[in-house]
Amino acid sequence: MNNSQNIKKIMCANGFTLIELLVAVAITSIFILAAGQLFITTNEINTVQEQLAGTQQNIRAAMEIMARDIRMAGLDPTGTAAGIGFLDNGADDDDTDSNSIAIGYDLEADGASAVIDRAYYYGSADERLMIRDGTSPVRSLTEDGTISSLTFSYTLANGNPDSDPTGSGNLGNIRVVTIDICGKITGTFEDKYTGTYCFSNTIRPRNM
Repeated sequence: MNNSQNIKKIMCANGFTLIELLVAVAITSIFILAAGQLFITTNEINTVQEQLAGTQQNIRAAMEIMARDIRMAGLDPTGTAAGIGFLDNGADDDDTDSNSIAIGYDLEADGASAVIDRAYYYGSADERLMIRDGTSPVRSLTEDGTISSLTFSYTLANGNPDSDPTGSGNLGNIRVVTIDICGKITGTFEDKYTGTYCFSNTIRPRNM
């Protein structure tokens, strides 16, 4: 009889009670949930960082393209080219004001036939930066949804600012152009991460 009781005691001592098993399962579940949440959070952060890097790269590339043309505005080596400098081509998205900029220059130095005529403006419907190159169809410089605002501002030869050189007749007096662009991420987490990221560049046209 004593031997039987001793065996039962040994079995109870070496086993687990139901409460102990429940506690172990609960602790394990907590660790699994924490690990899963950490994986989800890490994946989200990495994705957002990639989206942000893509947005910043698009904006910087677009900024550099615009800056290159603005620096060339007014180039006329032969002195015979027409349609150079900062322009007003008669449309809201094809003149020089706070919402758009139009530029002409003679890159090939062979007169009016070679004048490069470009305009940049903000396409608010698709939230992107647009370019018109001569008579070519308008195209986009950035992906849809990446640009939240685009503003051009101008400083004249006398040092005064002018937000609408076309309207004020100061197209020939522009000496400094400042571009301000704000962008945002697009993709999986764009509804959660709605912050904007802004860039500014000040350019001095070399030929004005």
